[in-house]
Amino acid sequence: MKTLTLKLTGPLQSYGNEADFLLRTTGGYPSKSAVIGLIAAALGYQRTDTRIVALNDLKFAVRVDQPGSIMTEFQTVEAQKTYSQRKTKRKVTHRDNLQDALFMVALGSSDDELLNRIKFALHHPKFQLFLGRRANVIAGYLEVNEYSNEDPVTVLMNLDWQAAAWYKKRQ
Repeated sequence: MKTLTLKLTGPLQSYGNEADFLLRTTGGYPSKSAVIGLIAAALGYQRTDTRIVALNDLKFAVRVDQPGSIMTEFQTVEAQKTYSQRKTKRKVTHRDNLQDALFMVALGSSDDELLNRIKFALHHPKFQLFLGRRANVIAGYLEVNEYSNEDPVTVLMNLDWQAAAWYKKRQ
């Protein structure tokens, strides 16, 4: 089995949790579906592309190296009731984000060709890559590493702590 690691870090990240129009919370780490979405974007798959289903077979593990803290963003949205009424209704929505978080994600597969395509696509993405929400971009270059003959959990167990120096100093 071959394994790829991805170092996910950015000023803000948000991974779907509870969601309705007025409140969108975040999970404390990237979900498998969020990472598959990231990979699908890199590969250039549209949301309705049936090839995305094959990505569910990837082995997945995540390690929280720097948990970050929750920041709530408030947005004012305006909704017009109907075209004929021309009345608008304003609402304040709340969107939670993780700030200053860092996660190590490991993806494994016995399909070396698939992982090679994923690695190439992550460095040459077809669509913009983001960390949960479109506005949450990756900080700099996406660090992707490859490990042969190791499963995702073993790779993460043996990988050095990746947190920022300022965070390590606090701990």
